Amino acid sequence: MAWEPILWLIFLAINISLISLLIYQIVCLTDLEADYMNPYESSSRINSVVLKEYSLHGVFCFLFLITGHWFIFLLTLPPAYYNVRKFLSRQHLIDVTEVFRFIESEKKIRIFKLGFYLVLFVLVLVRISNGGRILLCYQFSGPVMEILTFTPQCFNSRQFLVWSYLLSTL
Repeated sequence: MAWEPILWLIFLAINISLISLLIYQIVCLTDLEADYMNPYESSSRINSVVLKEYSLHGVFCFLFLITGHWFIFLLTLPPAYYNVRKFLSRQHLIDVTEVFRFIESEKKIRIFKLGFYLVLFVLVLVRISNGGRILLCYQFSGPVMEILTFTPQCFNSRQFLVWSYLLSTL
C-alpha cells in the first residue's frame, strides 16, 4: 500500500485548509467585535468562505468513507451533518443586519469547530508518522531496520544519542 502515505498527506492538506478557513472566520468576527471592520465587510468575507469550508469538510468526510477509515469517518460525520443541516435550512450565511446579535454564538461555534479540526490534525499527524516509519521499514532490512524501528522509550538515554548520530551518518 504505497498510496497510503500520499493519502494521509492529502488529508493533512485538507485539514490545514479547514483550520485556516476557520481561523480567518474567527479573526473576521473578532475584528467586527472590536470595531475594526464594518458589519457588511465582515459578513461578506465570512460568507465567501463558508461554502468552501462546508465543501472541504464534505470531501474530507467522503475520502475517509471511501478509503475505509471508519473511525475517523464516524468522527467527522456529526460536523458534516451539522453543516448540511445549516445549509439546507439556509442559516449558513451571516446576515448583515443580525450579525451583532449572533456574534458570540457564531464565534463559539467556530472555536468549537477549530478545536475539532485541531484534534483531527493531531490524529492525521500521528497516522502520517506511523505510516512513514512503516514505509521506511519496507525499504531496509537487517540492522538498519532495527535502528529505524526503535521504541521511543529510549529518548532520554545515551543510547538514543548514539542511534541518532548513527542515523545522521547514513
